[in-house]
Amino acid sequence: MAYTFRSESDEKKLPGGSKICNIIDGFADYGNQFALVYGQIKALFGPPVYETENMENLFSYCICATSEDGTCVYLDVYCAGTGPAVGGLQDEASRQAAQELAAYIRQASPVDYRCKCYYMDGPSSIETGVLNGKPFYQEEELLLSEEQFRELYARLYGL
Repeated sequence: MAYTFRSESDEKKLPGGSKICNIIDGFADYGNQFALVYGQIKALFGPPVYETENMENLFSYCICATSEDGTCVYLDVYCAGTGPAVGGLQDEASRQAAQELAAYIRQASPVDYRCKCYYMDGPSSIETGVLNGKPFYQEEELLLSEEQFRELYARLYGL
């Protein structure tokens, strides 16, 4: 079945559920693949429903996947600890739409963007994006005092 995809700005339409599929295939050159995929998502769907500085909750897009018969399946394109993924309900229509959406994203040309975020398991800071069509991904260890770490952690996790 072929789907068309459009972004929804209403966070209430996010489907809940759980991860259906990853968008990145494999781990070879993961950082540049990550940067490229986020640029592809931005090119196709514009700004996300939300975006943070926390790599484990970096962005979320609510996507309506409309089938040929006009049925809409809501999907969540997001970035969590396992990287960019498509989530939703665990039914056959959602799984099929998610697989088609991941393939649709992977074929898109990325837009240029720049993003700074933090991965607190490192802890590390990440500068990533696409510049003139070329992805980049730079990760550096964060050397923080205990107080600086607590402040950054509280900011990222809303504590």
